[in-house]
Amino acid sequence: MTPAPRFSVICPTHNRSRAITRTLESVRRQAFPGWELLVVSDGSTDDTDEWVRAAAAQEPRIRLLRVPRHGHPSGPRMSGLREARGEFTAYIDHDDEWRADHLRVLLDAFEAGADLVATGCERRTAAGALTSRSDPLELVWHPEIQMLGPMFEPSRVAHRRPLAEEAGGWRAGDGLEDWDLWLRMAGLGLRFTTVHAHTAALLDDSSTRRHRTVRRHRLPLAVFDDARRAHAALRRLRGGEFDDEFRSAYLADTLEWYERMSTTPEFVLPTGWHGELGPEITHRATAPGDLWPDLVLVPEGRHFVLAQLLWCATVDHARQVRSLSARVQRRQLALAAEVAGAVAEE
Repeated sequence: MTPAPRFSVICPTHNRSRAITRTLESVRRQAFPGWELLVVSDGSTDDTDEWVRAAAAQEPRIRLLRVPRHGHPSGPRMSGLREARGEFTAYIDHDDEWRADHLRVLLDAFEAGADLVATGCERRTAAGALTSRSDPLELVWHPEIQMLGPMFEPSRVAHRRPLAEEAGGWRAGDGLEDWDLWLRMAGLGLRFTTVHAHTAALLDDSSTRRHRTVRRHRLPLAVFDDARRAHAALRRLRGGEFDDEFRSAYLADTLEWYERMSTTPEFVLPTGWHGELGPEITHRATAPGDLWPDLVLVPEGRHFVLAQLLWCATVDHARQVRSLSARVQRRQLALAAEVAGAVAEE
């Protein structure tokens, strides 16, 4: 009988055709040989399955699982979990790739005692051009950081196999299903071990599901009685007049927040990184870019609410984000309220 592999790699796919071979090949190139790759075809109607079968004919560690169309990667991932034999489960999306040492880096973390691991990553266009690399702050982990923003795309993550199902498994929704699962795992008391090495290459393209995620929840900043003043406040916040003040408020809030979190046992710094947090936080605070890309005006009854769109999967999650934001972003929120209040009085 063939011994069970250490890793079961799950790759959901739909109508990827020949392009999936780049993903499959990146798994085949792994320096650590103890893996199986479960490619779960979500009712593909093109020649994707044929390309996977051709790869499996050359590499017996690759298996094709065909399932009825779900239209969402959570169903195929759950089908893969049910078929998995490995001690650990790793994920790779059908348009991402791994560096040859990805599984070895994950294994080192597991053998050091980790339950749940995320690596650093690069983001590249379909043509292969580098658009960004994860910085150390993206890999600092704490339950509060996990609560406030999406972290760790599936192609960067692996866990001891039973843990996903113990947390309730992959669930369908508008998007952010990965973040939803990581949050539920954290709710069980699990914590991420993170690794600074950039071992995953993710597709950075407007066609990916993350760019199509519907954001239904909001963080209210101010309420106005008339549309004219509401639009004036929106223009004032986006106009750049207060950018330096907001960057200073962000820096003070974030330094204070990270200092507090760093005194708790849940706080995780990425393995392989030996820098200091202060300069990283300062760099992010002073980086160029739009400070308010997600501001919206929402009519509610006779009022107009100026609000920040939230990355949240559920109503309960949004409630927790609002509560936590009030505690850890208090200077920023107070400044936003002050600017909006000045407009309301004009």
